[in-house]
Amino acid sequence: MYLLEQGGFFMWPLLVCSVLMVAIILERFYVFTAYMKKPLISYETPQLTLETLRQRLIMLSTIITIAPMLGLLGTISGLMKCFQLLGTQATLYNPQEVSLGISEALLTTGVGLVITVVGQIFYNYFLARLERYVNQYNFQLEEGTDE
Repeated sequence: MYLLEQGGFFMWPLLVCSVLMVAIILERFYVFTAYMKKPLISYETPQLTLETLRQRLIMLSTIITIAPMLGLLGTISGLMKCFQLLGTQATLYNPQEVSLGISEALLTTGVGLVITVVGQIFYNYFLARLERYVNQYNFQLEEGTDE
C-alpha cells in the first residue's frame, strides 16, 4: 500500500496492468502445457488449436507497451508537482515536499519498466514456444507428403 500511496494516481493503472499480466502468464502456462502435450497434427482442427494458443498474447503485448507509458505519465505528474511547489513558493520551499514529487516520478517509471521487462520475457517465451510447435507441425506435414 505504501508504494501505491507514494507513486500517486498512475500507480493504480500500473497495478491493474501487473495483475492482468500475472494472470495472463499463469493462464498461458496452463493452456500451453495442456495443448502442447500432443502434436498439432493430431488435432482435428489445428488452426483452432493455434488460435487458442495465441489468445491473450495480444493483451500481454499491449500491457508491455502501455506500462512504460503509464510510468512516464506518473513521471510527468510527479515533476509537475515539484515545479508547482517551486513556482508557488519561490522564496521558501520545503525540500521534503519537492522530494516527494521526485519520488513519485521515479517510482512510477521504475514500476512501469519492471512490468515491461517481465512481460517481455514471458511474451518472447510464449512466442518462441508457439513457433517451435508450428515448425514441428510443418515438418510433420512435409514428411507426410514426401511418402
